[in-house]
Amino acid sequence: MIERCKNMSNSKKESDHRRNYEGLNTLTYEIRQITKPILGKRGFAGVDVITYWEDIVGFDLSRGIRPEKLVFEKDSRINGTLYVKAAGGAFAMLLEHQKERVIQRVNVFFGYPAVSRIKVRQGALFLKTPSIEATKPSLSPQKLKQLQERLKNIEDPNLKTVLFNIGKAIQEKQPKENE
Repeated sequence: MIERCKNMSNSKKESDHRRNYEGLNTLTYEIRQITKPILGKRGFAGVDVITYWEDIVGFDLSRGIRPEKLVFEKDSRINGTLYVKAAGGAFAMLLEHQKERVIQRVNVFFGYPAVSRIKVRQGALFLKTPSIEATKPSLSPQKLKQLQERLKNIEDPNLKTVLFNIGKAIQEKQPKENE
């Protein structure tokens, strides 16, 4: 019996040497494999619509609207109805005004006319908030003062405001220098 156990342990060591190492899979791949059957029941061909929802509809809508399911007519994969959940009346109304744009963008994402209607259901959702970095002023007070100094000779206040905003936007786009 002891001899048999020794042989088993030796054969196990030998098989470890022959194992192929494939490397680590990304978590995204594993999650897609797990969620594919679940989302398939809800009409989503993959996780991509949910993953890229903010890119498809924009931050303002994705903040308070989430896709729930995509329903097609029998034996068809076109002109389906996208069911979404809105965080409240304000988001539902915002979506109503942008419904055609959202349908167009979802169809562009799919690459074919997958959605022809959107049905909205209101309910509680966790609202996304803008990141703190997005609300920080990106120009230093020194740069803002320099920009105001350049515009001091302009008399028209509307023109001055427009030029200030343009100058500020241009300077924000430029790479940061050591200040």
